[in-house]
Amino acid sequence: MRDTDGSAEARKHGKAASSNLESSRRREIEEDVMQTIDAAGGLRGILDGLMKIDGITAAMVVGRDGFIIESATHGEGMESDTVGAIAASSFGSFGQMGGELRLGALDSILLEYEMGPVAVSPAGPDAVLAVVADQRANLGRLRIEMRKIRTAVANQL
Repeated sequence: MRDTDGSAEARKHGKAASSNLESSRRREIEEDVMQTIDAAGGLRGILDGLMKIDGITAAMVVGRDGFIIESATHGEGMESDTVGAIAASSFGSFGQMGGELRLGALDSILLEYEMGPVAVSPAGPDAVLAVVADQRANLGRLRIEMRKIRTAVANQL
């Protein structure tokens, strides 16, 4: 059956336009986060920029010894000190496991809980970046943003 009224072409064009719009919006959000990080400065500025991403409820920089260096949270009820200590300890343990298995350096940990994920990534040799999110969080975006900023965090230490 031939498409005589051009509807298939219109659908194809509509999908392309929608995809371009979504891609453009993603770039705007990424630029907003990076501008916020640059404008505010320091570790607190980096974490505050990360907190603007939909779904993120807490972000913290934790020394490998488990002590919080800097943190930012939305709301009450989270024991940042406890979360930070567990994040640093877990990262160290999983890093040792990778060493024993000869898999190389640990790049990140992503734990998925019923109410949202927790991600932990290295931030230089002396710290980790830990992020807690809720169910709205986009896991792919979370991982990408953490990779983008962990070098900036390490440079602040």
